[in-house]
Amino acid sequence: MHASTIRSRTIHIIGSAVGMLVAAATLAQAQGSSASYSIGANAGLVIPTSDLANATSSGYTIAATLGMHQSLAPISFRFEGSFTELPWKDNIAQGAKHRIYGFALDGMYNLGTASTNGGLYLTGGVGYFGSKDSNIPQLFGGPAETSTNWDFGLNAGLGYYLPLSGFTVYFEGRYRNVFSNTNQVMFPITVGVAF
Repeated sequence: MHASTIRSRTIHIIGSAVGMLVAAATLAQAQGSSASYSIGANAGLVIPTSDLANATSSGYTIAATLGMHQSLAPISFRFEGSFTELPWKDNIAQGAKHRIYGFALDGMYNLGTASTNGGLYLTGGVGYFGSKDSNIPQLFGGPAETSTNWDFGLNAGLGYYLPLSGFTVYFEGRYRNVFSNTNQVMFPITVGVAF
């Protein structure tokens, strides 16, 4: 399959997903529910798989979030800016790092009725991710950095939220695929807080 065909399909999937998110938000607003907003952050472990696992080891991710929820709707939305770092395996380039900068729009669907005791939810969305390698050894001179390559990506997963006094703690496991020349597939496992 050609890269242009993959990109065309990716853009179509992203456009469809964004359209569904906008339609859901519009429907919830039309039903007269009021919106609430939240800010938050999350951090955790990232496990690379497939081709990415051949070159890198497990690393970490951190993110800042901005959320929106309609009070009567089971779906909410979250914008996330993230940073992920995976160390290159020692036998490839000791001390080198593979870094991924990301921006994603995710939907979260509550699997049960809203509860003060918390509950499970599905999450998924689309994003735009920049990949860059740093501290790559050179034959002459010091370590170098590659340029940042930006590509579309998708993510999906399962989470559990727990409302506490004045804030919410959540736990998520997700699948993320960045559609670069070599697909970058990884599983972020994170703990977050939202206010």
